[in-house]
Amino acid sequence: MALFGSARDASLVRSINRELINRYIDTEIVFYKLSLNDTKANMYDESDSKIYYSPMRINCLVLKEEKAYTSDDNYDSTRLGEFAFLRDDLKDKNIVVEEGDVLEWDNEFYEIDGVGSSQYWTGRNPATDIGHTNGDRGEFGLSIAIKVTAHVTRRNRLNIQDVRTGINRSNNIPRNL
Repeated sequence: MALFGSARDASLVRSINRELINRYIDTEIVFYKLSLNDTKANMYDESDSKIYYSPMRINCLVLKEEKAYTSDDNYDSTRLGEFAFLRDDLKDKNIVVEEGDVLEWDNEFYEIDGVGSSQYWTGRNPATDIGHTNGDRGEFGLSIAIKVTAHVTRRNRLNIQDVRTGINRSNNIPRNL
């Protein structure tokens, strides 16, 4: 039996992480969940007019790379970003992050390419920790974060904002979402 890493220790780590992310770091992004039932797809399973659910605000850690410029036929730029969410915050808000969802941060829209969760307290995931017959191992460990990799995408592809009218309306997203 391990000396550290019990449910009580995991609760301390959980509360410290929540306080750091939500109170002190306080980096909010806007999360747009893709509505698969409302989005019409063509025969190639692609869509030009995607539909999203109402946006939600979530605190997370953000790491974005510098812009990379390409100058083939037209001058274009790309940017990648990593977003790390606390698993418990997502669970409390009943959010499932998947590929194709969109994140808005720093006046850019990031389309999610990959989702992973491999940050565990004491290196153990209690949901998949097997091998002990006495059953005391399930209380050790904690799955802490969900990490997302995403790329910047164009606003006119998303159908979130009116980009062809000449006037961009503000989102007016309430801060309590």
